[in-house]
Amino acid sequence: MTKKKKDNLVVFGFLVVPVILLFMFSYYPLAKLFELSFSDWNGLTVDYNYVGSKNYLEVIGQKELWKVFANNAAYIIVALLQQFVGLFLAILLNCKLRLKNFFRGIIFLPYIINGVAVVFMFNYMYDYSNSPVNYILGLFGGSAIHFLGASYGSNFALAFISFWRYVGYTMVIYIAALQSIPSDVYEAAMMDGAGFWQTVLHITMPNIKGMFKISLLLSINGAFQAYFEPYMITKGGPNGRTDTFITKTLSLAFDFQKYGKAAVMGVLLLIIILLLVLVQNVFLKDGDSK
Repeated sequence: MTKKKKDNLVVFGFLVVPVILLFMFSYYPLAKLFELSFSDWNGLTVDYNYVGSKNYLEVIGQKELWKVFANNAAYIIVALLQQFVGLFLAILLNCKLRLKNFFRGIIFLPYIINGVAVVFMFNYMYDYSNSPVNYILGLFGGSAIHFLGASYGSNFALAFISFWRYVGYTMVIYIAALQSIPSDVYEAAMMDGAGFWQTVLHITMPNIKGMFKISLLLSINGAFQAYFEPYMITKGGPNGRTDTFITKTLSLAFDFQKYGKAAVMGVLLLIIILLLVLVQNVFLKDGDSK
């Protein structure tokens, strides 16, 4: 056997196992999800009772679907804000600044804190009666805030938990991207009289566009799949005011045993993410592509 054939055999051997695992734990469950979305399976029977497109028509026609989309919009807005704040912090802490490693560690610290601990902490912070924020406002004559009331603002309060926890992670991603840009490029730009915003727009952003696209996609994808905070704190209440796409999906499946409709929600989420990738590629395509 020649050396080239041996090398090809080794490569093939290393690829076989990952591909098998990918089909077993990704593509096969995805195919079953599509199959399940055309049935009214209740989670108990062995066989599926296929109902065609009935589940899709009922889910799309429900007002609750558009309500959870509106709730998720708060998470998407905060996710976009997280990207720009994380980028700003990365640019700031990538400069020659004293104690920059200390500040990097402080900002990144929330990401490594246990998620349940973070939720319980913010649950205390948002408590109307015992919130230290409302206590401080009261000292200055301000009115107490219903962070988790019946208003739409409750979704922003819950989304802020993710912002606080992940903005440091976003910052670290951008710092890694910024460190790949040669420092002499910035020095040449400053010698030519370029200001801070000019270097950001014409040097920083073009050089980190690939990382920006990935980070933005992951962040918005996470916003669409927001689950942990509303489930742990409000259970989607009051009256569905803080229900997100995922909490509504889980409620359909495990509370009402409507696995077919829950599968439809999963398929719709997949379609939304694919459309998001398409739109992002259109608006953030590389300028040098031909």
